[in-house]
Amino acid sequence: MILVSNNRTMEDPVSIAIRAAIKRAKRRKSPKVTRDDLLVGLFQVIARFDIVQIGPLTIDLEELGEAPGEALKDDPGKTNKQKVAYSSDTVAVFERAAHIARKDNSSKVKLVHLLVAFAYEDSGLMAKLKEKYGISGMEWRSALSKWQPVSLEKLEPSSKIGTGNKSAIEFKEKQFFSPDEAAEFLDIHTQTIRGYIRTGKLPALRLAGERALRIQREDLLALLEPYEPEEK
Repeated sequence: MILVSNNRTMEDPVSIAIRAAIKRAKRRKSPKVTRDDLLVGLFQVIARFDIVQIGPLTIDLEELGEAPGEALKDDPGKTNKQKVAYSSDTVAVFERAAHIARKDNSSKVKLVHLLVAFAYEDSGLMAKLKEKYGISGMEWRSALSKWQPVSLEKLEPSSKIGTGNKSAIEFKEKQFFSPDEAAEFLDIHTQTIRGYIRTGKLPALRLAGERALRIQREDLLALLEPYEPEEK
């Protein structure tokens, strides 16, 4: 059984969506995080003013009985320590999304990959949405192929994606990054950044008398190199 925790060391949009799904399962007092929980969690992250806009599709979360602002808020006074696990159907969605990410030449599963994975679902909430909006799995995938994810500044401040309460502009102007922020900046996993630091591939500075590490912007940019297509 795969246990799910609320570990927030890696707060990228997918992590936030999963956390929202976990909270939804706990509110239902369910021991399992279902496919519906995950889909609603994804919607809660990408919604603006309770509206999810994917291509020509407009989904009102209020009609689903969900309020994304509330779902993503922290409630320190009412911490629910209930352990939950992913249902087998939810694990299947994750596995499908990982396959889609590989086909998309992505090193990590992103929101769009998880959303595309739901195109193949013919039961639960996704089936109801297909019926309600008169769309097929192909039309769902087509809409997502042109979809632009929500920008950092539109996300709830409580979601704290690397930049905390800073706007996307402030984040882009930063000169020194923590390992988590550096990973967010390059869109890779934090452990990859820490591995680069350990092996000396990425220089890092330590605050005097502290253990906290900081990485300079130019050293992060130096990791990037031009892509040279393979000769056919």
